[in-house]
This record gives sequence, C-alpha cells and structure tokens, in this order.
Amino acid sequence: MHRLTAIAVCVLLTLSATGQHRKSTVVLNDGSRISGTIVGDSADYLDVKITSPQIIRIGRGQVSSVEAAAYPLKKNLKTSGYYARINTSILSGKNENGNQGSISIHLSNGFQFGNGLAVGIGSGMEELDVLLVPLYADLRFTPFNTGFSPFTWIKTGYGFALSEQPGSYMYDYSADVEQEGGFLFNAGVGISMFTWNRTAVNVGIGYRYQKVTLNQPSYWWGGSSIMQTVTQYYRLEFHLGFVFM
Repeated sequence: MHRLTAIAVCVLLTLSATGQHRKSTVVLNDGSRISGTIVGDSADYLDVKITSPQIIRIGRGQVSSVEAAAYPLKKNLKTSGYYARINTSILSGKNENGNQGSISIHLSNGFQFGNGLAVGIGSGMEELDVLLVPLYADLRFTPFNTGFSPFTWIKTGYGFALSEQPGSYMYDYSADVEQEGGFLFNAGVGISMFTWNRTAVNVGIGYRYQKVTLNQPSYWWGGSSIMQTVTQYYRLEFHLGFVFM
C-alpha cells in the first residue's frame, strides 16, 4: 500500500502543477507577436520560453500587451471527442483483520459522443491484500450540457494478480501460491467540474467488487495436491480524478 500511496501523491502533485505555466502571446509595440511560455515576470522584463531550452528576455518597455493563447473551447463534458481520464481512489472495506483501506490508481481513455455517453478502456494498479493490475471496459454517462454536471459510470473486466506467496512444502519440496486474480465490477456516481479549459475535475463514490483465486499446491512424499481458495472483495470507493479532452 505504501508504494501505491507514493505513486498517487506524485501523480496528484504533477497534475496540480498543470496550468501554472500556460502559453501566451506577447504583443510588442511595433505590432509583432511572440508566442511561448512566460517563465519569468518582473517590473523590468519578461522571460519567454520559445522552445526548450531557448528563453528570450523582452524589456517591459517593448511590450504592448500579453494575451493568453487561444485553444478550442470545451466548456462541458458533453462535448464529443477523445478523452483521457486519470483518477486515484481510496477503497474501504473489511477483511479477516478488520477494517482496511487501500489505494487504487487508474488511467483510461476513449471516445465521448455528443449525447453524453462515453466508452473506453482502462487499466491501473491497486492493492486488495494482493497487488492487482485491472483491465476493464469503461462506460460513462453525463446527462447535462453544463460545466458542472453529475455523471455515472460502470466498469467491468478482469483484475490480474501480480504477487505470489510461499506455498506449503514437505521433504524439501516447495512451491509458490499462485494468485490468479479474477472478475471485477465497479459502478458509481459523481460530479464533474470544468476548472480549466478542456480539463475537468471529478469526485465520486462507488461500489467495487473483485474476485481473487488462490491456488496453493502442497507436496509430500509420493504425491501432491492443490487447494483452491476464492476470495471476494466488496469495497466502498471514494475517488478524485481529472479528465483531459
């Protein structure tokens, strides 16, 4: 869980920095225009990054105005087109040791139609007593054509288990416990808020189901057997996500 927590923190810090340095167009007194990212701003000059790592310095006396770069305007989640979505979630539930919380990180992409229906595929990493990599189909619906709208989602697919545990052995025979993963299902509702042009923040709450199959071989003198254990996880999910369109 500590590994996933560290990854989630890094992702959120990276996303929080998005938009701090936006592209601008500097209009000079002679009418010429310079487009780039303003990386330094003082009373005497502007530092503008044209191409990495090239930075030019323009005296304030030469600047007539500074304009924000224009992008195709997308104000709401019912705009049709391709999207990318990243979210981190807290999965809360119980196991044999009592209450448990874990971190889930997902990335999905797909296409959204003008009626608010979006279809895509996604994957990620999460921990439910065992480390899992889910692969799923993602279906979402946004009913309102506004910058602030509720939405609902359904995910279904398969969670692949990555970790293994030592198996039981006798007479110097040893084996690994094989974690097979299993079917997953996730559904929930949330709120989408367009905070920047072409970028939205999602918050939501949902239900998460995951099946994990455990095959534990045992060996003894002259024979062997495999004991199969199926564990079903039921989790309440709280998630924070970002959508880029």
